[in-house]
Amino acid sequence: MKYAILSLILFAMVFAGCLGGAPEQNQTNETPPPPPPPVVKPVSVSIASPTAGEVIMTQGDTADVTLTMTTQNLILKSPSGAAKKGEGHFKVTVDGGESQTFASKTYVISALAVGEHTIRVELMNNDKTSYSPAVVKEVSFVIEKEKPAEYVPQSYTVEITDSGFDPSSLNVKIGDSVTWNNAGKMPQTATCFIGGKKVFDTGSIASGKNATIKMTEMFECEYYSQLFRALSATIKVESNGTETQ
Repeated sequence: MKYAILSLILFAMVFAGCLGGAPEQNQTNETPPPPPPPVVKPVSVSIASPTAGEVIMTQGDTADVTLTMTTQNLILKSPSGAAKKGEGHFKVTVDGGESQTFASKTYVISALAVGEHTIRVELMNNDKTSYSPAVVKEVSFVIEKEKPAEYVPQSYTVEITDSGFDPSSLNVKIGDSVTWNNAGKMPQTATCFIGGKKVFDTGSIASGKNATIKMTEMFECEYYSQLFRALSATIKVESNGTETQ
């Protein structure tokens, strides 16, 4: 009898445990925290060209210089609206002069004179205020005038005959040499006067001889033989492009 009662008690305890279920858990309706704001990457700006100390050659007295910028994490926009990190435009000044704005990675600076120049570029907000901290880049360079190529002097020959000069017309340049070769029977000269001033004179050239004159200035004249004035010809001396003699 005792064993029967114990068995009933154990059965009752097991049955009660099966029906009791899992213990209750506390349930709450908490709102999850908002996601963190996106990370704004720092803006990077540099001047790609001209480079520091660069020498830019020009054929004239001025040159157009293309300013080229490189950027990272920056959207270039024309000035408008409120300031926003990662957006903006550039303000450029040359040699401390009047500033100009541009919203691209290239900007042409026109008609810079020969000499040394400094370009200052500042990054500006959309509302035309300066970035904080300031983003400023500077570069200095030099514009030089190209030197003309060295001129190679030429040599020309004029034959003097008893009837004239051959060729009867000659164009040469400063630095060139002209040789008069007397192929006639009588002595002759090649003499040029302009406005009463003697420009050149070979002196008397005997038959079979020659004389050479180097041209050192620009002029145009009709020259002749002082020993036989009927013999004449023309010569024109032009610049050789280097303006040197």
